[in-house]
This record gives sequence, structure tokens and C-alpha cells, in this order.
Amino acid sequence: MSGNAEIKAISTFQSQGKRPVQEDFLMVQREKGIFIAADGFGNPSLTPAKVACEAVQSFLFKEAGDLDATLPFVLRTYFSLAGNVLFNALIHANRKLMNLNQGKSMSEKGGTSMVAGFLDGDLLALANVGDCSAWIFREDRCADLVIPRSYSRLVDPFGKANTGDLRAPLMALGMAEDLEPEIIECKIQPGDWIAFATDGIPNELREKILEIKLKKLNLAQAVKDFQKALEGLLSEGKSDKGNVNTHDNAVISLIIF
Repeated sequence: MSGNAEIKAISTFQSQGKRPVQEDFLMVQREKGIFIAADGFGNPSLTPAKVACEAVQSFLFKEAGDLDATLPFVLRTYFSLAGNVLFNALIHANRKLMNLNQGKSMSEKGGTSMVAGFLDGDLLALANVGDCSAWIFREDRCADLVIPRSYSRLVDPFGKANTGDLRAPLMALGMAEDLEPEIIECKIQPGDWIAFATDGIPNELREKILEIKLKKLNLAQAVKDFQKALEGLLSEGKSDKGNVNTHDNAVISLIIF
């Protein structure tokens, strides 16, 4: 029987790294069940990640819970209402960025990867575009909820080449009119941990989070250990292959149910 998934704690982290500006953007709306991580690129003055996140949020605030509101947009019978509304929210955000980019040269345009979550009761709908990540931690297991759409995944579907320029997204908001966000839906269980992250977050953090979860600490200590583990990995400058990778922007949110 379906119910409302209780959010017990949320921890967020943002790092500019050695980039001149922070192009990634993180949005968490606990009361509305909205969680977004966006990895911007291109013209930073357009703030594409921020613009896209705000467009998704605005759409979800207006349309959530109203089936008729999705009818002028795309309605897929195999998605839940939450999945349909989230799909259309990203289509809306893509149009916003496409309008911003209109008439600009390629070097003047801005785009963004994004992974967005929308919680409806105990159903979590996710939308994925480009090279962001979402992980689920349940009991003693962790898994990818979305697969990043990057050149590295094209070269190596096992994900071992996720470093450097190979992580360029193959799709992104603001780059094409015919954007098709990938929608994934799953039921949340008490005790689940969910993370939303941009590509500046090392994949090694997955194992660190699982180690912390298995210790069964109180929430305050678990959040503290999560932040410490993340700061440690970034200060070491470790990428997925142990190479120095401290230059990139990074954002992540951890939601504990």
C-alpha cells in the first residue's frame, strides 16, 4: 500500500574547485519533494544550470498534481503523473535555454546536464539529461538510478573511463529542440538513501556513503561523516582513476529516508 516517504535528513555540498566561476547548481525543495543537480557549461553569464533548475521548479510548482495541466505538453501513459509532470518540466526548461541561446554563436551559448527528482508519496520520479548521477543506497547495496549520457559511456559502457574531457555530455538542456529526457521511477522504502550529483563528485564517494550507512549512526553523525568523506576525497584530488581532478565544479545532495 502506498504512503508518504518521510524525509529524515538532507545534506548538501557545493564546491567551485579551481574553476573561475561556479557553473553547477543545486536545488532542494524538501516540502515539495524536488531535488535537482545541474552541471552547466558554455557561456557562464547565461547561468544555464541555474536558469534550468528554476524553470523546472517553477513548472513543478504550477503543474504538480493537476493532470489536465500536462495535456498541452507530452502525456505518456506508461509514466505516472509525477513522471509526466517531471518530463514536461525538463522540456519546459530546455525551451527556456533554447530561447536564451537563440541567435548566438556556439561559443556564446550555454547548456546544462541535469538529474532531477520529484517525490510523490513514496514514488520517486527521476529525469536524466547528460552527465549527472543519481545513486540509491538500500540496506547493504548501492546502485545507479540513472546512467550518465556522456562520451565516456559511449567509449566504455562499464564506466571505467569517466575522467577528464571524456565526460562531455552527449545530450544537454539548451542544445537541441528534440530533447528527450530519460524518465526512471522507483518506490522509496524507509531507510533508503538517495544522492544526486554532478560529474565533479568522485565515484569513490559511493563506497564511502555505503560504509557510513552500514555503521547505522544517528542522523547527525551520519551527515557529519558524509561531509567529512566528501571533503577528504576532494582535498586529495582523486578522480575515478586516482588522477588529480580538483579543478571541476561539484554539487551533491544526500536525502535520507
